Amino acid sequence: MSNKADCIGKFMLVVLAVVICVPWALAADKPAAEPKAEGGFVSLFNGKDLTGWDGDPRFWSVIDGFIRGQTTADNPTKGNTFCVWRDGKPRNFILKTKFRLHNHNSGIQYRSREVGKWVMAGYQADIVNKQGMVGFLYEEKARGWLVSVGDIMVIDKDGKKKVVGKIADQKELIKAGYYKEADWNEYTVVCRGNHIVQYLNGFQTMELIDNDPKGRMVEGILALQLHAGEPMIVDFKDIRIKHLPDHFGEAKRLFNGENLDGWTFSSDKLKDVWGVKDGIMTNAGNPRGYIRTKADYTNYILRLQWRHLGKGNGGVLLRMVGPDKVWPRSIESQGQLNAAGDIWNIDKFPMKAAADRTSGRHTRKMHPSNEKPAGDGWNQYEITMDGGRLELKVNELVQNTATECWETPGKICLQSEGSKMEFRNITLIPIIKQKAKAAGAGPK
Repeated sequence: MSNKADCIGKFMLVVLAVVICVPWALAADKPAAEPKAEGGFVSLFNGKDLTGWDGDPRFWSVIDGFIRGQTTADNPTKGNTFCVWRDGKPRNFILKTKFRLHNHNSGIQYRSREVGKWVMAGYQADIVNKQGMVGFLYEEKARGWLVSVGDIMVIDKDGKKKVVGKIADQKELIKAGYYKEADWNEYTVVCRGNHIVQYLNGFQTMELIDNDPKGRMVEGILALQLHAGEPMIVDFKDIRIKHLPDHFGEAKRLFNGENLDGWTFSSDKLKDVWGVKDGIMTNAGNPRGYIRTKADYTNYILRLQWRHLGKGNGGVLLRMVGPDKVWPRSIESQGQLNAAGDIWNIDKFPMKAAADRTSGRHTRKMHPSNEKPAGDGWNQYEITMDGGRLELKVNELVQNTATECWETPGKICLQSEGSKMEFRNITLIPIIKQKAKAAGAGPK
């Protein structure tokens, strides 16, 4: 019995070893899994080799799943040299790339052109190990330095550059840890028509409206930079892109930061409620009503920043139609403290929202509030009205959506509803529909 038991025991040990070791051995032979694809994104780098990429082999290679650019004292580059993605010339897109700069200077080229073998000219998301500087927009071999960290710039049709506002405060970005030296960081670049924004680790660092027809690029090459000068190393990985439709018009600022041109009030009682101070649109909160655009807008991406100075209510009204009143027929993107992302339907505006989050006229947001506390910095709303589709993004998080919204020209309104609020950086990116619907009386 003991011999039989010993044999059975040894057999079980062998089986157990096979069960444990064979899958491990098979797994060891398998290539490393590629990162999970995000919704709508496609990977531009397979993590194994430079398929689709083209760079000077003296400087560019793939190591441990990332692209490395490296120069040494014995192997320098005479000028800036680039590893170029050869499989397309993206036009409108969201580009995400992780990078790690060991020293010196680098960058990510987009909407660029090749002016020599592995030599680029065009927009560059700059990379440098300097807090408060990394994240700015440069233009290689063209217009040079464009937008500093924290700034919003407009370049006019004659190529004149003008800083028109602040998107962030450099000191606050540094305090929040927007860049990690000698570690992996993620750049996000969003190009829609003549409108460009850059983010570093989720923090917006700059914004540009480029109206210069001779200087700007509306499509072009992607590339990774290795800078001339001292020996250096830079690494890139998880390079992915989401292509956006080719239907964006010329972005424009709805609030110029100087006065209320282009806006009017829901009643004369509101004239002393709204004002402009230091590039900011101010709102005292009472009496109730709103300030609205004089022009109508139908399909667009609306970007604006707001902050509460205390507890209270407010909001953004979309596709407002009919006479001025409290409150007019429209869709409200809620601006009440800690409720941004909620939707309110006003005066039976035709639309369809999620049944499980809707009670009467109110549709609750998808996630807990991600707003900053009152008086503690600016929040970002990005509102998309595209045909019948509505999307509300709060601080880069999609908080709500709706469908079958009535596609009609209407005003954009900012509410005065009991809260001292401030607004800035109100920018509209038009969405051009191929077949515009004729305006009519609309639903009853």
